[in-house]
Amino acid sequence: MSPSPAAAVSSDRLLARLEAGMAAGPVPDPALPDWLWQVSAVLYDGQDGAGARDWALRLHGALARLAGPVPFAVVHDWHARTVAPMLAEASVRRDRPAGPQEAVRELHLRALAGERVTAAEWEAVLEPALRVAYRLAYAYADAFADAYAGAHAYAVANDYGAERAAEFAGSYAESNTGANAASFAEGNALAHAGTTAAAWAAADARAYAETFPFAQVHVCALAWAGREHPATGDEDGERREREARLRAAHRRLADGLVDALARAAS
Repeated sequence: MSPSPAAAVSSDRLLARLEAGMAAGPVPDPALPDWLWQVSAVLYDGQDGAGARDWALRLHGALARLAGPVPFAVVHDWHARTVAPMLAEASVRRDRPAGPQEAVRELHLRALAGERVTAAEWEAVLEPALRVAYRLAYAYADAFADAYAGAHAYAVANDYGAERAAEFAGSYAESNTGANAASFAEGNALAHAGTTAAAWAAADARAYAETFPFAQVHVCALAWAGREHPATGDEDGERREREARLRAAHRRLADGLVDALARAAS
């Protein structure tokens, strides 16, 4: 019988590695796949200290209950029940259709039920879903503010007058930021859809780790926590609000991962 994850890593060692984060590097034990270390390190780092440590103990407990290596079904479970629903919520909240995320969720549910989903099927739904996710994760408000400030300074320096300068800056910031956000989303969707689709279709944990799933955690958290409105001027308040939303996103993703591991062990 294969050694259990609990035998491969103690709770103290797990906590130490999570505290070290991505700098700890991949784990050489096949019972704890690299994709799990990647996402766990990011989720641990995204929570507050006490909450992160409590979650680490829950993570260790869920791993200890597994009778062998972490099954790839955990990936499908986590995405179907946590990641895709969060991205769907973010889409609706920001006036975008939830359909692309629901389509990905449906394929994860099919895979979780034991049905074979081909790489072509995965890629067909992943590309549009990733395009939306990356667009939502783009730091639109900050980019808009920077573009507005630069354009406004230019207009003032060229004697546009107050009203015309504001109009010029707003128009420029909207078109420039929109184009950059669209390019960012399109490029990342094209870059990641195919490799992720192949890894999921093959249920290949190593190939999945090579798609940088820790980066997808960031995308989901930023998309769920993000906003798209220009800054209000209260920079400290906005920073605190953004940090609170990001912590909440990481907590939800982290809890969902532990729940998926627990279901795999039951």
